[in-house]
Amino acid sequence: MAEVKLRALGLRETDFGDYDRYLTALTEEGRKIEILCKNARRGNQGKTIAARQFCFAEFVLRERGGRFTLQEASIVRDFFAIAEDIEAYALACYLCELTNTLTDESEESPALCRMLLGALTALCAGKRAKNLVKAAFEWRAMAESGYAPDLSACGVCGRVIETPPVFFSVRAGQAADEACARRIGGDYARLSEGALRALLHVLTSEARRVYAFALSGPAAAQFCELAEQYTLYHLGRGFDSLKFYRSLCPPVFG
Repeated sequence: MAEVKLRALGLRETDFGDYDRYLTALTEEGRKIEILCKNARRGNQGKTIAARQFCFAEFVLRERGGRFTLQEASIVRDFFAIAEDIEAYALACYLCELTNTLTDESEESPALCRMLLGALTALCAGKRAKNLVKAAFEWRAMAESGYAPDLSACGVCGRVIETPPVFFSVRAGQAADEACARRIGGDYARLSEGALRALLHVLTSEARRVYAFALSGPAAAQFCELAEQYTLYHLGRGFDSLKFYRSLCPPVFG
């Protein structure tokens, strides 16, 4: 049995047996792991207090056959304050569930860990619009996971789109110029200049700058609507946590 030291962010807690808990966590390198936290649900949490959802911690684990058991954990940074705002809490749960879906035990995606930490930081600070944090995370997380939309050129004719308007298809995951979009039809929607600029910023910025933009009005509504549609369509599934968030914050799309 080997000792492993790493830093990770708690994504989900699952009760096990009478007193134990499994913590699904995302390592700093972007690999998902399951940690058995023995006696985590007893009155005195002791060493397991840092092994929680919304907590970024340093772990000392025992590993055997690919299974991890908690030995020690210390908080690096916690985001427990998110629970003080029910809308921020619901959104954070969705972002964690989405991250859980996009990651696995065999591949590393450090950008996803940085992106999620940035989103939780923004939600705790409360200085950025929640809907923009959500949409920016959806767009960039999907891109980092192999579902990047192609905006480099018209996906129909292959020519670079040098002047607006630009049209975008959620299903095809690509842009098109006006002539091609109108000829093909389908779900190609004209991107507003504001939504296009925001999307390009989110897809190309350094991780620490992804949420550093402002958008409002119809452009923000389009940016957010397309992000959610794109995520749900290409993953082919819904999320209970998103339903919960939407029960608190109905969409203002359109």
